Amino acid sequence: MKILRLHYPLAADTGYPEKTVIAMGFFDGFHKGHQAVLQRAKDEAAQRGAKLAVLTYDHHPALVYKKMTSHEKRYLTLLDYKLALFKKFGVDVVLLVNYSYLFQSQTPSDFVKKFLSRFNPVAVVAGFDHTYGGASDDNMANLPKYVGDTFDVITVPAQKSNDQKISSTKIRQELDNGNIETVNKLLGRPFQTKGVIVHGEERGRLLGYPTANVEHSEYQWLPTIGVYVVTVAFGGKKYLGMASIGKNVTFSEDGPMTVEINLIDFKQNIYGEVVRVNWLAHVRGEIKFQTADELIEQLDRDEQLTRNYLSVHPDILD
Repeated sequence: MKILRLHYPLAADTGYPEKTVIAMGFFDGFHKGHQAVLQRAKDEAAQRGAKLAVLTYDHHPALVYKKMTSHEKRYLTLLDYKLALFKKFGVDVVLLVNYSYLFQSQTPSDFVKKFLSRFNPVAVVAGFDHTYGGASDDNMANLPKYVGDTFDVITVPAQKSNDQKISSTKIRQELDNGNIETVNKLLGRPFQTKGVIVHGEERGRLLGYPTANVEHSEYQWLPTIGVYVVTVAFGGKKYLGMASIGKNVTFSEDGPMTVEINLIDFKQNIYGEVVRVNWLAHVRGEIKFQTADELIEQLDRDEQLTRNYLSVHPDILD
């Protein structure tokens, strides 16, 4: 997969010589709605003998036109993971745009003539609500009048689950509510994050439940505080775990937010490993216990629930 990192205005020699079908979107989450857009573009590319291209952005477009909170600046899929998902899907070329004020401010006519045309499209494909500029009418409904007969414009309708539109916004809301099973249904795969194993307070070891502390990027959107069934992948293998996102309130009222995972039946030292965590099921919220013994009793119950999940879903370690 070829990646073209683009800055607007484009340099004179920037372009792509082979004919393309371009799927347009930010694609944060790579959910079922995004997959429908990409699949339509992939089908069109195959029928037309063209390369499958994706036009996407290196950061949230909203950074250009509003002040965002630190939480809003997070991503469902960090860029390296999103690019990996594109490659797995069969994308031939990614047009990775630095989304700037100048890019956003180009007229629809310039967007067609000075930008899209550089990449030799025979068709562009996007969701019904996709916008490509800063004005309210820079949308898919109006794009054909600027394109003329230069290439085809294909709009993909909303994909729905339980009569609600599948969207990145909906997935973020469900993560904030701890509804990881709903999130995975909307994604069509487990929600996945990446981090590195670092040293923590090592309280879990003293309790008989040693944990791997996973340090994530500050830009990674995580599920809300609570305990979850997860798998952790590294070194070509997956391991069952129970993860806790929280502040260890049993021991401190003002501790930092941490992600700690007890890997079931696992004894190795894995400090420094880069791991991918698949979030599978919500077990419970964070509880402040009065004694360490009460916490251990709850951890015993959590472990049994985690083992039961594996017995019902044995394929999660495949």
